[in-house]
Amino acid sequence: MKTKTILIISLLFLSTNIFSQSFDEILKTIEENNKDIQAGKKYVESKSYEYRRTNLPEGPKVTYGYFPNNSSVPGTKEVFEVSQSFQLPCYYRNHKTYANLMINREEYNHLILKQNVLNEAKTLLNEYIYLMKKTAINDKRLNFADDVHNAYLIRLEVGDANALEVNKAKLHLMQVKKEKKLIKSESLAIKEKLKKLNGGNDLDISVDNYQEGQLIDLDSLLFERLSSDPELLSQQKAAEASSRQLKVTKNLQLPEFSLGYTRETVVDEKFKGIMFGVSIPLWSSKRAIQKAKIESEYFELSTISLNETKVAETRIMYDQILTLKENLESYQTILGLVNSQELLNISLKNGEISVIEFFTEMFYYYEIYDEYLTVEKDYYQALAGLYKYRL
Repeated sequence: MKTKTILIISLLFLSTNIFSQSFDEILKTIEENNKDIQAGKKYVESKSYEYRRTNLPEGPKVTYGYFPNNSSVPGTKEVFEVSQSFQLPCYYRNHKTYANLMINREEYNHLILKQNVLNEAKTLLNEYIYLMKKTAINDKRLNFADDVHNAYLIRLEVGDANALEVNKAKLHLMQVKKEKKLIKSESLAIKEKLKKLNGGNDLDISVDNYQEGQLIDLDSLLFERLSSDPELLSQQKAAEASSRQLKVTKNLQLPEFSLGYTRETVVDEKFKGIMFGVSIPLWSSKRAIQKAKIESEYFELSTISLNETKVAETRIMYDQILTLKENLESYQTILGLVNSQELLNISLKNGEISVIEFFTEMFYYYEIYDEYLTVEKDYYQALAGLYKYRL
């Protein structure tokens, strides 16, 4: 317990001392500025008008005819007609439900788009935090490597060290400097990617630690995800809409009616009255219904398949996270036992170990600590992916 406490204090000391900006603040900014999310909102709005446009009958039809002196009876003939076609009420009721379901599906699709963008941003932020942690330890390594190199140059002058030892110190310093440049380059690349996600606007990225997330039990996780994952909800709405579309198609095979008013004037005689018409589809009804029925069955099966895929995917991710968590705790224990560079430096000064042994142990320590940082990052990346549906 004491070892873990010391390790945690050491890790906090290695973190950068800057103001901690929450993930939520950064993600909220990206959500507001991202062009893809903004375009997606406009698309949902346009589709909403499109689906609702056909909920009501088409406008009335107006016809006017003018026939001057074109019969055996001298005089002008005029014809005026206005009519309105309409389906039975069940068609409009079912079509309205279908339209609302399709609009809901588009809204869930937009939510999927938003979650993909925010999950990408969160992944980049986790990567950035990882690089900042590496920067913090790299700065300490660089100062230490520089001190060791200078010390051995002085020892070489006084004859207390040989050229091989100096070269070892110099190579170590070069390697640490090379890593620092690589980390800086990768950090700048991540900032540019986040800037793009933020609509081209600069971001004040000052997060210095991963966003904590509690791993709930598997059964609760499955229930929560299956009831709120927008991919599943979108597919469910598609299946419901397809089932309603089958009813709409059946309604379209019922007679279509029209009601209108006609006025006809021939010379000085006028005729007017009510028109009533009916249109009965005969040729395409069977195939149209069969097509709609097959589509409905397809979406039902696709929904079941997607649900099973989500369950299997969640179980796999959950097991992976448990493994990463165990590995993370193991590395924390190991780091509490492995000698740090300060202790190794003391041993070197006291002549307890040689220069070769010193750098061998140092590289071993660096390797373990770098692996620890990688496992820590992988753990939080996996956790973010598991809870992507919450974004």
